[in-house]
Amino acid sequence: MKKAERFLTAVKGGTPDKVPYALISLYQNVQEAILGHEITLPVYNGLNNAGWLGSPDEKALVEPVFCCIPETAEKLNLDAMTIQVIPPMFVKKEIKGADACVAGGLIDSMEVLRKCQAAMPDPDDPQLLEKIRSMVNMCKDYEFAVGAKIRLGVSPTLLSLGMDNIAIMIAEEDDTFERTIEMYTDWAHRFNKNLMELGFDYFWTADDIAYTNSMLISPAMFRDLFKDRMKYAMEPITTPFIYHSDGDYSLILEDLIDIGVDAIHPIERGAIDLDWLLKNYKGRLAMVGNVDINHILFDATVEEVYEDVRTRIETFGPGGGYVLADSNSVPGWCSPENVMAMSRAVEKYRYIY
Repeated sequence: MKKAERFLTAVKGGTPDKVPYALISLYQNVQEAILGHEITLPVYNGLNNAGWLGSPDEKALVEPVFCCIPETAEKLNLDAMTIQVIPPMFVKKEIKGADACVAGGLIDSMEVLRKCQAAMPDPDDPQLLEKIRSMVNMCKDYEFAVGAKIRLGVSPTLLSLGMDNIAIMIAEEDDTFERTIEMYTDWAHRFNKNLMELGFDYFWTADDIAYTNSMLISPAMFRDLFKDRMKYAMEPITTPFIYHSDGDYSLILEDLIDIGVDAIHPIERGAIDLDWLLKNYKGRLAMVGNVDINHILFDATVEEVYEDVRTRIETFGPGGGYVLADSNSVPGWCSPENVMAMSRAVEKYRYIY
């Protein structure tokens, strides 16, 4: 199999020729250390990892970046690479070192929401779409699958409002919460329709809905307010679809299947019970990830990296429907040497079918 076919087969739950390998995102400094030179292409880093952050008084943007540039993907022998094209979020922003951090939501009333609606970028903007198309075309000389990293609207809604504002709105029966969900999911529906026409092989949403030990909102609220709207946002997408959320969202896995999710990522270590997950969802959802970033890709020995990769493949790989990947993303504090060791270990242990 070629790389794209291998990856897409696994995401759809099938059994490829060997275990595929992908990373949702890899920070610029780690990529530059791996390549040994500066990257000049628009690339994922601490300042753009959450997309555009700002107020409705500014010009909100979609800022397309390579989550992993083709040269890095080829050196790591990845089977897929992703281009981030996520919507803006209306939040207070703080710069801490080389990272942009969300410090609170700005949408606290219908008046502010209306300003945000007016500030949202045009999902039909031909210049934006042509820029994304050119990035996709840069990848056409390679064999790997090329995906769009998007958001359906969960994270942008929760962060642009903030949990305190959401609680007040619910208590006061203020429908600004619901209208914000509609703003983001309507926008995503239209944007996804355009992205589908640019030749992406798969879509990978980054819509966090959980902490390590619990959900950010109740399953009931998810079903009442988000589920149908997420399905609407996904409606134009006909290629394989991976859902990303950190933490334990096991209580809504059936709902994700209902809305058309093919695979889940990142299967954060210590969040969802793996025995339970494999028993109940192996064969129903493909699984992507579970390589620990806090130790294995940070300060583990090479031997530990090899052992961890072997264990991930032996745990998830049998029967197909598994892509070895990170357990969140690969942030700037991860070790380039350990990322390279992971790649070598994948090549050693991936031949299980």
